[in-house]
Amino acid sequence: MVRIHTINLKKIKMKLLIGLVFLCVIGIIKLQESKSFSININFNSKISNYLKGQSLDSRSYKKILEETIPYVEDYSNVGHTSDNFFSKSFLLLTGISWDNLNTVIEIIVPTAKYFNINSQEYAQNIMEIGGAFEEYKNSHQIIQDEEDYYDLEDENTDIFEDPFNNTGIKYTKEQLADMNFLQRNIYNFEGNLILSQKDLPVLNLMNKDLSIKKKSNKPQILIFHTHSQEAFLDSSPGDLDEGVVALGEKMAKTLHEKYGVGVLHHKGQYDVVNGKLMREGSYERMEPALKKIIKENPSIEVVIDIHRDGVPDNVRLVSKVNGKSTAKIMFVNGICKTMQNNKLVDIKSLPNPYIEENLAFSLQMQLKGNELYPGFLRKIYIKPYRYSLHLCPKSLVVEVGANTNTFEEAENAIEPLCEILAEVLELKESNY
Repeated sequence: MVRIHTINLKKIKMKLLIGLVFLCVIGIIKLQESKSFSININFNSKISNYLKGQSLDSRSYKKILEETIPYVEDYSNVGHTSDNFFSKSFLLLTGISWDNLNTVIEIIVPTAKYFNINSQEYAQNIMEIGGAFEEYKNSHQIIQDEEDYYDLEDENTDIFEDPFNNTGIKYTKEQLADMNFLQRNIYNFEGNLILSQKDLPVLNLMNKDLSIKKKSNKPQILIFHTHSQEAFLDSSPGDLDEGVVALGEKMAKTLHEKYGVGVLHHKGQYDVVNGKLMREGSYERMEPALKKIIKENPSIEVVIDIHRDGVPDNVRLVSKVNGKSTAKIMFVNGICKTMQNNKLVDIKSLPNPYIEENLAFSLQMQLKGNELYPGFLRKIYIKPYRYSLHLCPKSLVVEVGANTNTFEEAENAIEPLCEILAEVLELKESNY
């Protein structure tokens, strides 16, 4: 699964300003030390005019951002660090190393100035908005083929044996009112996220009515896959019958046949462009199609985006359910908020009027799952962004197993997942 991309322009400007001041100070020192330094005084203006005349696309600015801004984790999955920020800045923007600093100063300043102005356009373009990017349609490269590794913290990754049916986990109100208890047992918060009871009113969330009334011959549950190409340890490359799409098909069939509810399984491939894998931009490409489906099918009340997680090769997320080796499940919530100066603030570019309902849905699924199948569910993962959760109040992002699970283990997780969902939605088993 891939993060939704956002950039804080104020932070970009401030970091770049600090970097430029630092570069200028070093440059002045070097200039004073060197008597042989001489560059035509008009060179700066020539460089600036040359850059203004170039038709650099947004990917060019992205490359500059990823290589030069030290807080790339706010928007990029590449995972670069800031250890060699200044040296990379020199090398990328000028092709000159630290060892020849005297030839840099007059070049780097106008280049950085021009980059700072134009990067604003790119930053606005990669915000999560409706519609697809034209640049994706014309690309013939595989832009992104990396996993978004979640922090496992101290999760128990051993096989959980459940020899008794009465070992379900239930929690007291006192436990659920304790944020420390919640973080130890129910939730993982990404990075530096700090949530309070106000942000996560668990006692209220667990009591929300999420039941639905079955309607004959109308779809009430929509299942889809933002990342349709996600597969498993033994899956055949490119075979959708051995990946998350096949899991969605089995889930749709189980819910319809066992619980008698109408299910629409959408098999759109939004991580493929021109026959090439491109996970980046999948959420933007997915959104218009999903909104159209929901508009044309107003009976839909539940929207489920099925993924599979990416973990290190030595991690096995396996449980024992109904005597079968079964991949573990994880629910993911995006809260559309991020930390600034130790405060949780809204990401205004990612509005979601259904955050509370989203949180209630995942929490009730978690509590019921722990009650029915202890050890089957990983902790709910809370992230800053939005994903597909703004499409419907009862929206759920589900990670079924990981890249280290076999397809059979992942497939074994679907039946208990459907049972948990049926319990939360109060769907009774069908008589036919």
